[in-house]
Amino acid sequence: MVAFKASIISLAAALFVASPVLGMYDKGSAVKQLGPSNFERVLGKTSQPTFVKFYAPWCGHCKTLEPEFERAAQKTQGIARFYAVDCDQDKNRGLCAQFDVKGFPTLKVFTEKRTKRGTRRSVDYQGERKASAMAKYVRSMLPNLSKKLASDELDGFVASDKLPKAVLLTERAKTSELWKGISAQFDRRVQFAHISNPEKSVLERLGVSELPAIVVFPNPADTSLSNVYNGETKYAPLAQFISSAVSGKKAKVETTAKPDVQITQSVEEIANQADLERHCINPADSSQVPVLCIIGIVPLEPEYEESRSEHAQAVGELQAVLERQLTRNSNVSTAAFDDDNDDEDDVKSEQQKESTVGKAGSPFRVSWVNALSDSGRRIRDMFGLSDDLPSAVIINPRKSASAPYRGVFAGDDILEWANACYQGHHMRRFMFDLDISSTQPAKKAAEAAHEEL
Repeated sequence: MVAFKASIISLAAALFVASPVLGMYDKGSAVKQLGPSNFERVLGKTSQPTFVKFYAPWCGHCKTLEPEFERAAQKTQGIARFYAVDCDQDKNRGLCAQFDVKGFPTLKVFTEKRTKRGTRRSVDYQGERKASAMAKYVRSMLPNLSKKLASDELDGFVASDKLPKAVLLTERAKTSELWKGISAQFDRRVQFAHISNPEKSVLERLGVSELPAIVVFPNPADTSLSNVYNGETKYAPLAQFISSAVSGKKAKVETTAKPDVQITQSVEEIANQADLERHCINPADSSQVPVLCIIGIVPLEPEYEESRSEHAQAVGELQAVLERQLTRNSNVSTAAFDDDNDDEDDVKSEQQKESTVGKAGSPFRVSWVNALSDSGRRIRDMFGLSDDLPSAVIINPRKSASAPYRGVFAGDDILEWANACYQGHHMRRFMFDLDISSTQPAKKAAEAAHEEL
């Protein structure tokens, strides 16, 4: 009987350990679970105050804190983010050690301030472990990233740098908590400003009839292009509007310039060696062999809603790379296709120019691989890619040359880097087979086989 009870206990313990995905908070919770595969990526996308609870499921104090932490997250939705890391999971222990977690629960708040690497700085939370106290604390940490403008400064602000702009027109003199939260969420992707009591001429020009109103300018080069929002002053619809207005208007600007270009290609997944051959190395139609393959290394954990959303956004950036270079091909100088001086390859390159420039065919092939899959890990090891995700690698299959992408994972930036690679910059030769099904240690092969071009 004792042996039977011991077996039952052992089985229960094994089942508990074998269920790492569940965590302390379920999918419907305002608190989301994080791990090493998405920690820096998720935190890096926002400048909202971000509360992270490092815990162990067996910890009594952690269990006591659970409902308070949940309520604090619910109280501050739209202005702060709440996450949890299970330090009892083997895969998370390195992450917990990185943040010097020595007891449970450990609470840290990540601010908008960043290191030189771009990662966010954190402070230890030492306050009362009650929902009201934690909510009050993150509210006090909420930055104001919206620039105050006078009416006559609007055009200059919209035209500055390359980022889209979002401007709040209001009768209030004080910046609202909601607007601070929105601007922190889109920080580094959209620039925010507010005008208190805007002049009548500004309202008429923008087509605004009542205040408050939000105006999004997706293209700094054309201040006449704008979208006006007069809907509910709530976080979810407002954030959706800004996201859609920015991406939607960008797409319109890009595609209306070249209405004769038909976008027929899409970003496809590389799940195995056959996909890599078909997309990049040896397409069935030999005339479609690309000059360059752009492979996005994008993590996807389908069981997590946030991972699915982030994955869709990253693949959207890759699709933008494909669409933008297709619509620009008719204006690209042929010099951009001359990736080196080898006569035989230059003949092939000229043939590709004739078959691709200004048509739906493309000298670039764009695809993605799940960074967490065996194929993704193989590609990351093969080309010595960093653990910062999402990332990308540019490959010239005919030249056996490659370059890891270095920069923000955004369509325009990736395309600019690819164009530089197109002209031979950044590229290094490799002397190993593009075989992601091999069991040979790829990292060692990559380190031994690269040479500078």
